[in-house]
Amino acid sequence: MHRQPRKRNPWKWAFLILATLVVIFIGVVIDKTTAPVSVPKEISATKQADTSVEVTLNRKQVNALSANYLNKFLKDSKVKYRFVVGKKYATVIGRTKFLGATVQFSLNFIPQKTSQGNVLLRAKGLAVGRLNLPIRFVMAFLKKNYKLPQWVSLNVKKETILLDLNKYSQDKSVQYTAKEINMTNGTFRFLITIPTK
Repeated sequence: MHRQPRKRNPWKWAFLILATLVVIFIGVVIDKTTAPVSVPKEISATKQADTSVEVTLNRKQVNALSANYLNKFLKDSKVKYRFVVGKKYATVIGRTKFLGATVQFSLNFIPQKTSQGNVLLRAKGLAVGRLNLPIRFVMAFLKKNYKLPQWVSLNVKKETILLDLNKYSQDKSVQYTAKEINMTNGTFRFLITIPTK
């Protein structure tokens, strides 16, 4: 007896092919969307490295920044003083009471960059009106009676003042580092770094 061939249903095969294609498509989409994003090397390197810029200042600019900072810092203080960078020295200038009289003093320093990128001021001369007083005496008086920023520390014994830029940077969103202090040329170079988070 001769069997009659079965009729193929083209709609059934079309549906199966379509369903298979849909499943493959969904699988590819899921695979692509859950895969980790590939970041170009340039972008990756930029995100990992801190952004730094060098700033070079002259005497006039340093003095303007110093005056602006001290005006704000000493706004509510009765005792005022200035920090002025000259051709040879960096000088702290102020007025104080001594033996009932108001006298002006000026304390000269030679600034230098430390290995940690801070600024160290070494005392080299002192003038207090017409009085002849030892440097340590005046520095001890400054330390006791003058309002100083937390990042500025006086060492009376060594006759130095440390401007700790690392400590100053702790409360800031940027970091400051001294790179060059050249009193002869009046060049002051600093590195400003914006840390990446």
